[in-house]
Amino acid sequence: MRLSLRRTWLLAITVLLQSCGGAHRRIQYDFDSATNSCRTQPAYCAQAAGEEAVIPRAVRTFATAGGSAAAAVKLLDAALKQQVKKALEECADKARAAVILANFGTRSPTPQECKEEVRDAQGRTITRAIKLGNEMHRVALQCAMEKLNELRPGGFSLEPTYLYDLSSGKTTWLSPAEVARIRQRGSLGELKGSLVPDVVLHSGDPAWVQDVYDFKFPCTDIDKRPRWRKYPPGHPYDGLTQNEVYRQAFGLREVLQVNPYLGAGL
Repeated sequence: MRLSLRRTWLLAITVLLQSCGGAHRRIQYDFDSATNSCRTQPAYCAQAAGEEAVIPRAVRTFATAGGSAAAAVKLLDAALKQQVKKALEECADKARAAVILANFGTRSPTPQECKEEVRDAQGRTITRAIKLGNEMHRVALQCAMEKLNELRPGGFSLEPTYLYDLSSGKTTWLSPAEVARIRQRGSLGELKGSLVPDVVLHSGDPAWVQDVYDFKFPCTDIDKRPRWRKYPPGHPYDGLTQNEVYRQAFGLREVLQVNPYLGAGL
């Protein structure tokens, strides 16, 4: 079934009917770490200098809310969207400032430094641009978790995993336990083409997506918003941009990228 905001309203009606009959469920929280499929399928990830290609491991928060109609369906109003947007922009700024200060002091890296090859924590050779982008993602996602736990507890996920079938339009959310089982079996082909957005706002159930945000940390040219990554030949989404696939998969009119100092935008 295609994910869309319309489904959220259907869920609201269902929960209201259930709550009248005294049905209650306990709110459950599950915290886990996620690994983007780019780590196991690097050929599917952009490798251009100035764009992070590997999404880092990060704490992922998801919740299934219940107990009342108000708890089960978290409507996303304009005021809350603005608060979330501002919070994520602050996280992007904080991440860029902290990582650059730790690596370069008060100066920014040069284009040549961004292109230099370095080793990551697993000993793999990557560009410095990718390494810095990964570090910034870690800081930004930790910051996002703290802020969103205050603004929207139980109504967001960090780096959740979704499978999207382009031909049928079907989108399926995979729980952290399901992803772990797939990896333990070594069946990584099942995750081919999986989508792992940085930040997802939802109704209390990660399958009912309401908003999606992706952090982007260019190494240089930070006064220009980077283009959305285009999927390479051979990828299930060959020819489409990351933004286009997100919008199709989640039934959204727009998906925002969050850039340090430039804020959130298309």
